[in-house]
Amino acid sequence: MLAQNTQHSKIIDSLLQASIKQNNIPAMAAAVINGDNVFYGTSGTISNKSNEVVTDKTLFHIGSNTKAFTSFLAFQQIEKGNLSLETTFLSLFPELKNDKNSAYHSITLKDLLSHNAQVQPFTAGEEFLSLKITAKTTELKRVELAQQVLAQPTVEKGTYSNAGYVLAAMMIEKSTKKSYEDLLADFMKKQNWDYSFGFPNKKSLNNAWGHWVENNELTALPPTHSYNFEDFMLSAGDLSMNITDYAAWLQLHLKGYNSETGILKQENFKKMHFEVDNYSYGWGNAVQGNQKLSFHDGTTGTFYTHAILIPENKLGITIFANAADENHVKAIYEMQQQLISQLKKITNGNNSKP
Repeated sequence: MLAQNTQHSKIIDSLLQASIKQNNIPAMAAAVINGDNVFYGTSGTISNKSNEVVTDKTLFHIGSNTKAFTSFLAFQQIEKGNLSLETTFLSLFPELKNDKNSAYHSITLKDLLSHNAQVQPFTAGEEFLSLKITAKTTELKRVELAQQVLAQPTVEKGTYSNAGYVLAAMMIEKSTKKSYEDLLADFMKKQNWDYSFGFPNKKSLNNAWGHWVENNELTALPPTHSYNFEDFMLSAGDLSMNITDYAAWLQLHLKGYNSETGILKQENFKKMHFEVDNYSYGWGNAVQGNQKLSFHDGTTGTFYTHAILIPENKLGITIFANAADENHVKAIYEMQQQLISQLKKITNGNNSKP
């Protein structure tokens, strides 16, 4: 059941409206999940130069929250017997193995998905400047990236790595003989979810535009802007979605965690969220009091996505923004607290305004 035009949704709208005005954020969208019910809110415009208001169908860039999709696709192949968490990367790509990269000879899918493969992070733009990528297809570009990443020194275990998720995507591709892009597109279409690869205003000018600060002014980036996430990095963080479908994705996890849904085995949803402490497979995790939380944030510096779940209670909150400066991120976390308060009222059946 999707609850939209309700008192709770109106309250979320008003909370977002106050936040974007106070914090100079062009637009925000949010969803509060309570079991089978989802309450949405949106406020603002697609860019700070536009009068077009965002809706619950407007695409926002979710950045590194794409990683949970990569993990999910990997677990689909694990269930089909095409992969296991213990499959080593170089067993699928023996041609990349050499004496110089012996430190990486035993890295597994589990290591890559949980950021324990010790590969360089590739979270900053400067790291990409050292790459020499000449291939024409994204699949071959990923192979070139892997060759160069495996030639670099190791980093500490637990170092968050976008490159690791590209290598994980390569393993998924090899096990299915399909491109990562096709696999993800197939899944999204099967769910009937709207999406785009890359920044959403490249798909349609009516989607959200990302913003960053330029010459002390918040500036909207047009789809023709040179700044982008490399196409071969999709699996690490380049998916765009609307708040309705992203909330449905989170709900899919909450349901799958608590019962057998036929999408993936319940035990595998539990593994994705909590098998490895601090960061499992596409999800960060923690214990607060006696509650297990899973969460993830995604940003490329022009959008911000925050998601937090209490899987055992079938509760979740997610927030989108089309700006990601330091003060905007602070505002998103303040909004999280306000939405948690609202969620408590929802779970208590209290319809009063905050």
